Amino acid sequence: MNALEQREQIHWNRFSVLGFISAAIDIFSFWVTIYFVGLVSENHTLAGMFEAAVIVLMFCSEIILELYRCSLSNQLLYYGSQKLSMKIYELFSKEELEYHNQKSAVQTLTIVRYDTLKSVQMILDFSGLSINIFLMVGYAGILIFTSKWFGLFSCIILILFMEGIFFYYRLQMESYGNKTRKYEIKTNSQVALGYGVFEEMKIRGEVDPILNKYYDACTEYASLQSEYGLKKGMITVFLNLWTKAIMLMIFAVFIGAGVNLSAFIPITVYISALSRMASVSYSIIGEMNSLEYSKKSYYVIKECLERYEKLKKEEGQFHDMRQKQITFHEGMVVRNLSFAYKGRETLFQNVSMDVPAGHSIAVIGASGAGKTTFLSLIMGLLKPQSGSIKYDDFDIVTGTDSSGMCKAQIGDIVSYIPQTVYMNGETVRNNVALFENQDSIDEERVIECLKCTHVWDDITKMPEGIHTLIGENGSFISGGQRQRIALARALYKEFELLIMDEATAALDMEMEKAVIDSIRQVKKNKTLLIVTHHMSLARECDIIYKIENKKLVQIKGMSE
Repeated sequence: MNALEQREQIHWNRFSVLGFISAAIDIFSFWVTIYFVGLVSENHTLAGMFEAAVIVLMFCSEIILELYRCSLSNQLLYYGSQKLSMKIYELFSKEELEYHNQKSAVQTLTIVRYDTLKSVQMILDFSGLSINIFLMVGYAGILIFTSKWFGLFSCIILILFMEGIFFYYRLQMESYGNKTRKYEIKTNSQVALGYGVFEEMKIRGEVDPILNKYYDACTEYASLQSEYGLKKGMITVFLNLWTKAIMLMIFAVFIGAGVNLSAFIPITVYISALSRMASVSYSIIGEMNSLEYSKKSYYVIKECLERYEKLKKEEGQFHDMRQKQITFHEGMVVRNLSFAYKGRETLFQNVSMDVPAGHSIAVIGASGAGKTTFLSLIMGLLKPQSGSIKYDDFDIVTGTDSSGMCKAQIGDIVSYIPQTVYMNGETVRNNVALFENQDSIDEERVIECLKCTHVWDDITKMPEGIHTLIGENGSFISGGQRQRIALARALYKEFELLIMDEATAALDMEMEKAVIDSIRQVKKNKTLLIVTHHMSLARECDIIYKIENKKLVQIKGMSE
């Protein structure tokens, strides 16, 4: 229930209460119908007419209640899952980088869209299960009241049989749910793969291996779903047949024993009540199987919601904390920094570094040395095991300055260009001002940034200039244009420190140098921190650090 917003919780309460009321009406109308049949059979016509009117009224009431419950069910399922999806998406947008890196884009999509829907469906299934158990108890009461110990014996046999069916199949249902989720991720991954390697696939002319992988994934998924559907159908059929068989066997045993059943059992009432119990038992087993089927999704969402609540609690604690306007007058100082990913060997050991304001600094190192990880640390995306990272007097590791605990947003002074830059399918303008509200985009500034990154001449040749659509992830433009538009995005933001992680790797050396020089000219007195594998670019910087042997070694200083 904590997964639902307050409004949805109210709807769920109404849905459940009305379900119990509807079930009570159903049980009572069944009892009244039995009484009505008895009156008519005894020629109590006037009394029978009154009972008939009551039955019709209850029947209409039950229809109205069920229609309203259907409306509530749809609102809960779709609006409730949408709001739950927003919570999980907010968590994934704000969580620590280490959590983020544990999931692929496809796994994230599965959790945000599919697992949330299944979890809300579980809430509805649980409500339905409770109501159907209430119905079962009501009909069992009628059966026992009218048929005494014979009805009690029949109820016990039916309940034991239901338990046997459920416990026999429950592990299979849970296994089907886990495998279905796995194959959903696998199938979606193959779609993403086909999209991601499209150009390589076309050049190689080897489409069949990708198609075969998707075919295999789809076949496995379809086979599993078919098997699951067949199993559910078989359970229903067997439950139906065995319930009737058990009822007949009970009759046969007592008749064989010479018991005159008609002397103490209203046969019509017995058969009607037991048939309704059998019908309800199908629903109960189905809902219990659905709960087992969706259990994996539930546990995933449960873990996410626990982290979401922790996140909101931390945000609440920081809400009243002193707000600091972070500055970069002196620069950044890193001291005795040590870091290791969980369960892995140490990547950095007692690393120190100075980034003086107004200068350019290059960080070089072999592939896999930890250059990108180091940038994540100094931007506060990862937490080191020890050490300090200070922007002037603010330490982002401890969240303190010279006056004590405070909160600050380094994004106020830092602009960052990652190795892999995402472009949406919108216009050049909207990609440069990606994090700006549409109504507040400064087009003159967009153009200035595009000129600064030497891509403006290319933009003017496009059909609609800065309003030209560039395709999903920049598929309509070249790699160099894409990277320079990404640079323009970073420049559009006000900053004191520009951090670039191989941000000019797709450019030739001449263009790379021209772009960096242009940035220096336009953004005078700003600090540049560049991770690069081009030594020609590194040599243009005032200071060079090299990552080797878990250390950061300065190989060029400002005096050189």
